[in-house]
Amino acid sequence: MAGETILVVEDEGISAIEIKECLESLGYQVPSIAKSGNEAIQEAFSIEPDLILMDITLKGDMDGIDAATIIRSFMDIPLIYLTALDDVETFNRMSETQATAYLIKPIEEAELRNNIQLALKNYETRQREMANEKMLGLKDVQIFMRSALPELVANIPISGRSGFLSRFMRLFEQNMKPLFIQFTRSITQEPYEDLSDRDKMRIYLSWISQLYENLGFKVLTRTSEDKGLMTVKKCSWAPIRPKDVFLCLICQSIMQLTYSWTGLPGTVKEEATTGALQSVCKFDYEME
Repeated sequence: MAGETILVVEDEGISAIEIKECLESLGYQVPSIAKSGNEAIQEAFSIEPDLILMDITLKGDMDGIDAATIIRSFMDIPLIYLTALDDVETFNRMSETQATAYLIKPIEEAELRNNIQLALKNYETRQREMANEKMLGLKDVQIFMRSALPELVANIPISGRSGFLSRFMRLFEQNMKPLFIQFTRSITQEPYEDLSDRDKMRIYLSWISQLYENLGFKVLTRTSEDKGLMTVKKCSWAPIRPKDVFLCLICQSIMQLTYSWTGLPGTVKEEATTGALQSVCKFDYEME
């Protein structure tokens, strides 16, 4: 693994230069060297590195462990300590920051290379496992919405449906909005707010259609300069729909709520028709 960005925190000039040259010879990018705890925090937020090499003994009131504690409270970044100290108290303080490793100075190039590669690999594996856990959680939500929700709704008395819908939509936003934000970040390198309305609409329709397709719906989408269209040709809830329009209200609420996350102007309008074999719903997203 090479090409990753590494923030070096080292207040000894010669050591910092040697570490920087070593890392660059291994193919890593070292855009900045911080010389104090405060600089380390500022640079970490500024460059968002893939890994931090943190010297423990720094000039000033804040040492490397203090700086790492602050950084790790806001950012999930692999961290390797560089230290000339080897005592129990220092080790215990380092352990509390969940550092990947710590290297005792002087450091051999092979030792540095191997620990960096291991730290980045373990981090990648952990991120993949977390993503899989999120997908499993999402799958549970989808299973609930696809199978259990219709049966649950059918048994909710009319008087209790308003409260159920409010609670359901709060939980839906709590669990699904972070996934939508994550999706927007994965689909484009540009900041979402800088995208054109048409690009935002395209991203949104891609996300919402995937959600509904995973629920067993058959979905088609289309975008133009000032509007978007999503057509649901096969509703998973169709067998129950003629008996209970409350499921339609839930679906409409989901469309209205998720569209509000996009920051786009306009409204969502639904046109629903029920044929002999399937239900067809059309959702028009008019950006006006």
